[in-house]
Amino acid sequence: MRNPLYTLTLSIFLGTVMLISGCGRGKPEAKHPAPVVTAKAVVRDAPYVLPSVGTIKAALSVNIKSRFAANIKKVHFVEGSLVKAGQVLYTIDPAVNALTEQQAGATYQRDRADYEQLERDLVRYKTLADQGVISREQYEEKQTATVRAKNAMRASGAGASIARQTLSYNTITSPIDGRIGATAFDEGSFVKDKDDTLTVVNSITPLDVSFSLPERYLAELRKQYSLGPIAVEAAPPGMEAHPELGRLTFMNNQVDPGTGSILLKARFDNPEGRLWPGQFVTVGLVLKTIKDAVLVPADAIQNGPEGTYVFVVKDGHAQMQPVRASVRVHDDIIIEKGLAGGETVVTAGHLRLFPGAPVAEVDAKGEESGKKPGAPAGQESGQKPAAAPAPAARTGNETESSAK
Repeated sequence: MRNPLYTLTLSIFLGTVMLISGCGRGKPEAKHPAPVVTAKAVVRDAPYVLPSVGTIKAALSVNIKSRFAANIKKVHFVEGSLVKAGQVLYTIDPAVNALTEQQAGATYQRDRADYEQLERDLVRYKTLADQGVISREQYEEKQTATVRAKNAMRASGAGASIARQTLSYNTITSPIDGRIGATAFDEGSFVKDKDDTLTVVNSITPLDVSFSLPERYLAELRKQYSLGPIAVEAAPPGMEAHPELGRLTFMNNQVDPGTGSILLKARFDNPEGRLWPGQFVTVGLVLKTIKDAVLVPADAIQNGPEGTYVFVVKDGHAQMQPVRASVRVHDDIIIEKGLAGGETVVTAGHLRLFPGAPVAEVDAKGEESGKKPGAPAGQESGQKPAAAPAPAARTGNETESSAK
């Protein structure tokens, strides 16, 4: 059996501990402001862009081939270089074609000489026939021989032209301006089949981009297409913020029943050569422009059990504001409902936030910014706001689905 004194001492100790704990629980805890990065919700005209993924194709692509079986005598280009129309690419061994051209030329010269001689004889025969020295039949026979000689000369002349043209095929030139690919045959190689492709020349400016869009946009797409040119943006991976701008040039005459999408093509001038044939690119078709759209940075959008929301900073405290997000415009998202523009929203530091939480604005590096929450960059506490920067000259959406 335990000692009664021990039990009494233990009870007094536990009671004292509970009393001290209860007193401490009644004291308010010190709340430290949560560091957050903020931005303003802005109002401006924004493009409504339908996103897709496309493939770049050269507007002109030419397979370079030999017209006959022969040896490659000389390769005149550097693989992967830019070539001009008419630039010599290959020289084919011309021995056989050169001899054929000489033979055809000699035949033509012979037939021409025969015809000229018969033509002179015909003049003399006409004089003799008029004087009655020879019969009319003899004159007509000479006239017929002259006509046959003339036609033979014309035929051999055509043969000589064909031979010269065939000889010119020994020099293969580029038919277009563009960038040439790798050669399939080196110098000294024998091309045994005229259907063998020696190399390929692709045009670089302009380029076409093929992509597809769901058929649910077909009605609006046809409407906008009938009103005028539709702008299309395309950007290689990592360059989405600075896309190339082109125009829609083709809409297929039917919807693909297998995928429920419609094939489209857009042409891009590609003056800087950033787009490359065969490359996959992010495509955005600018269907229309949304007037006075409210935009916030994409990082401000949060997902909750009841949908998307943002934290709005008011009087140094964060308030949860439900919003309905629409399409994305580069780094921003259009807000259809929930914000009117001008609100200060949190873009980083959400983990420590709850409705009514105190906040302290910091810059992206986590340092105190020294300005009021939501103030534009460069505005210190008590200073006048700086002039707003000019809106970008061109924007484009990246995704169509609501921000997550």
